[in-house]
Amino acid sequence: MNAVPVPLAAALVFVAATAAAEERAPVAAGAPPTVAVVGQASEDAKPDVATISLSIEVEKPTVAEASNENARRAEAVVAGLKSAGIAAQDIATVGLSLYPVWDSQGQTRAVSAYQAINRIAVRVQPLDKAGALIAQAVQNGADYQGLSFDVADREAREDALRAKAVENAAHRAELYARGAAMKLGPLQAIRADATQPAFRPLMELARGPVGGGAAKPPPIEPGLITLTETVSASWALAPE
Repeated sequence: MNAVPVPLAAALVFVAATAAAEERAPVAAGAPPTVAVVGQASEDAKPDVATISLSIEVEKPTVAEASNENARRAEAVVAGLKSAGIAAQDIATVGLSLYPVWDSQGQTRAVSAYQAINRIAVRVQPLDKAGALIAQAVQNGADYQGLSFDVADREAREDALRAKAVENAAHRAELYARGAAMKLGPLQAIRADATQPAFRPLMELARGPVGGGAAKPPPIEPGLITLTETVSASWALAPE
């Protein structure tokens, strides 16, 4: 076996060590520093749309009786809404269920009745009709579950707020960069943060007895709702 000359062997060791060091070098070495911020924009708006939540609940000894009576009351409620000027596309069934009612006596359980529930959402515009509609629905046999407010042009308002939220994020990032004696480089990432729709619920009203006196329309004061858009963004930083 031929021996490798000492100078050549040393050179090979040096090259191998250098290559191994380069393979172990982190990918992010030399990457510019970044700044990450949150931008936000908000707007108070006067509601011009309301959604009334109603339910028709009936408990009867048999499935047929519960289902039929529930359907009869629901038809009366929907007919009343339509006669008051609510369009069919603004009335939506959002839940329909039929449950057994169990009666426990000692060690045994038996079905004592059946409960049918029909949940309805009603979109109302203008708002001044909401109180009378609630009273009418309760009079016709519905349970009033609640009321929420919104604006009809929500999407357009939110688009404008999204742009303002990005501007706010850039402004904050510039302040931080200036404080660090640096300037903003290219935008690295931007992410919209989910926000919950703003609404104002009203207190639930007790159901009026079917066939009783006329229910008094509750006063409706929508106040203001707050629309908010939030974004997270990051920029690279560069020396001034």
